[in-house]
Amino acid sequence: MAATERPRDLQATVDLLWRTKAPGSRGPRGSLTLDGIVATAVEIADADGIAAVSMRKVAERLGVTTMSLYRYVPGKDDLLDLMFEMASGRPDTTTWPEGWRARLTAYAHACRALFLHRPWMLDIPISGPPMGPNNLAWMEAVLASLNDTGLREDDMLGVLMLLTGYVMNEARQEVAMTRAAPRTGVSYSEWDAVYARLLTRVTSADDSYPTLSRMVRAGALGPTGTTADDNFAYGVKFILDGVEALIHTRSETRL
Repeated sequence: MAATERPRDLQATVDLLWRTKAPGSRGPRGSLTLDGIVATAVEIADADGIAAVSMRKVAERLGVTTMSLYRYVPGKDDLLDLMFEMASGRPDTTTWPEGWRARLTAYAHACRALFLHRPWMLDIPISGPPMGPNNLAWMEAVLASLNDTGLREDDMLGVLMLLTGYVMNEARQEVAMTRAAPRTGVSYSEWDAVYARLLTRVTSADDSYPTLSRMVRAGALGPTGTTADDNFAYGVKFILDGVEALIHTRSETRL
């Protein structure tokens, strides 16, 4: 019979993220700290990507045995959660402008900049919702920006999830296409024109895609030279236009 994987202790994970539980008593006591272990793992990821991070590699960098790390971090999944939390840091909302729309735009661009600076964060499998203090601070920043809009609490949470999902998806796509450029010979900024040219050829020879063909002819895939910044800003505006319409709808309902 195949062995089943033991479920993670989520409360233990929260204790690690919030530093509310001391490390185990087994093993030698030395100069190791949880923050030091996580920071070393982040350094490895910054240099060589998330695939290079392992408990053994972190232990070697710190000059200790692999087993000694397990007093502080139960396993690789916990280490990845701790790395994501540490790399996220706290949002600097002091530089954000006034107004819910401007603040959410600032949030989106700050998140994107974080992921593009540390693309390995996008390679960490998502195993659950945010639970650490840094990531909750990012959530609070968005939700607080919506406090005076008249949106319901479930609306506010929906806006947070929608906008954050868009940011992560766009950043992941940009990183993936940039990484693939040596294989495809096409940079991110060149893809719109290349894709339009390829689709023009196939849709003009096959009438099975009339709507797509019309979009290609209309130039809807984007003009030549459209940058990742342009595409990202368009998407953020598109989403926030929808949020603004929802705010208007909610205000009319209260009248």
